[in-house]
Amino acid sequence: MTSAAQTSAKPSAAASLGRNSALMAAGTLTSRVLGLVRAALLTAAVGATLGGDAFAIANTLPNYVYILLSAGVLNAVLIPQITKAMARDDGGQDFVDRLLTASLLLVFGVAIAATVAAPLLIRLTTDLPEYHHQLTVAFAFICLPQIAFYGLYAVLGQVLNARDQFAAFMWTPVLANLVQIAGLIGFLALWGPQGGGAVWSSSMVWMLGGTSTLGIVVQGLALVIPLYRGGFRWRPRFGFRGHGLGSASKILGWTFTALVLAQLGGLFLQWAMTVIRGQDESVASVAVQQYAFLLFMLPHSFVTTSILTALYPQMSRAFNARDLPEARRLLNRGMSLPAVAVIPMSLGLVALALPVVRVVFPGMVHDQQVDVAWVLAAMAIGTMAFGLTTLQQRYCFAREDGRTNLALQGLLTAVHMGFGLLAFVVPKHWAVVTIALGQTIANGIAAIVFVLVARRQLQGLNLATVWRLYVRLTLAAAFAGLVAHGVAWVIGRFSSGFVGALLELGVAGVLFVGIFLGASKLMRIVEVDEFLAPVLRRLRLVR
Repeated sequence: MTSAAQTSAKPSAAASLGRNSALMAAGTLTSRVLGLVRAALLTAAVGATLGGDAFAIANTLPNYVYILLSAGVLNAVLIPQITKAMARDDGGQDFVDRLLTASLLLVFGVAIAATVAAPLLIRLTTDLPEYHHQLTVAFAFICLPQIAFYGLYAVLGQVLNARDQFAAFMWTPVLANLVQIAGLIGFLALWGPQGGGAVWSSSMVWMLGGTSTLGIVVQGLALVIPLYRGGFRWRPRFGFRGHGLGSASKILGWTFTALVLAQLGGLFLQWAMTVIRGQDESVASVAVQQYAFLLFMLPHSFVTTSILTALYPQMSRAFNARDLPEARRLLNRGMSLPAVAVIPMSLGLVALALPVVRVVFPGMVHDQQVDVAWVLAAMAIGTMAFGLTTLQQRYCFAREDGRTNLALQGLLTAVHMGFGLLAFVVPKHWAVVTIALGQTIANGIAAIVFVLVARRQLQGLNLATVWRLYVRLTLAAAFAGLVAHGVAWVIGRFSSGFVGALLELGVAGVLFVGIFLGASKLMRIVEVDEFLAPVLRRLRLVR
């Protein structure tokens, strides 16, 4: 390709990245808003009681296995291998058919095995009172089949992404949320809120667990439609030897080991929280941690995931072509582009954690709202670091470098588990906050090590510009956050209830945005103007 062609291709690629990221961000935003509605209904139904812990643990188990199979193993294998196969004479049809057949056999097989092993999984990962242990097992039998359809969603989604069809992958979770919201409304209409001493009937368990699983079934099957419309046809093909799948398995062992390590760390932390709550039922536990994590994930899902999902196939193509300058450029974009929105959003969550929790979860009692707010603040400090470790995984998968990914995951998990042990030492009221803070510190350490490793592997990165951007964004957002927090505190002295929380959040939130934008202008953070320019152009067109 000539240099002129290269020059013209890069703006096109940048425009494509912007369009794809915006399309995915819109889907993610809609899904996350509905997710907050679902979470608010769930808190109204079961709150942060032991019954709420039982459902939260059972409904999270499929995610642990899904992450093992999909977010890690399949993500590591499918995108790089499909992009390579698409360059073949047949467009990679035979190879992709066999790869998908093997992947789907894996996820459905694991789903069946995990469901059969539900009592053992719950016994190994929790320490609940006997009644709530049995309730958790009942929920697990209903929820663990989700693994098959999470896997289907991941497999078909990766094929769509490799074909540069990004929209459906981010929009189908909207369907899952709608089904689950309908189930929660039905639950509340039939049985109302369940307190800590509630006795659960089989109908209640099936309504709550069954509609949760049904939502994931709909989410997975819905991706068949855009694939078919896009011209993709899958024919199951067996006989996996001698068809090039060996290269796909090279990274598999390292990646699977890294994901097992990560999930064992997560399960250890879950066990630690249930043990500590078993000693004092009044302290925060798994449900509180999950409600906080849902809010923490908003900036990451809305901004970082959308950008990195669109960036990942480009990064895979750059490494396949051994184009180090392009790989460096893409990695720098992955580090800097999300930061413009993620850093202010995360510090805004820290500053306004309590009013955010009070508005989103009005059904919680005040003490539980305070618990969630503290955990959220401890997590939100590390949102950008969390994004960098996600970028690290995509980078390692694109390079087909499983060893580096395993080493960095081992570091992250070891630090976080260290904070899990520390949680047994601190006052019980601060145990979950300690674990949340461990997440922030572990991701921060792993992110720094990753950037240093990538700089060596890529023979240099433009880190000075990236760090300068981070520092200036942090200063502007921290100043805005301090002022907004003070204003919210003052308003809170004269107001109460949901309306008072809404007033706190509305006034302080608008103030935060105004001060941050003003500080950005004074500090000449031009990246903020560049980030906002497309939005402002669209608003002018609408008017």
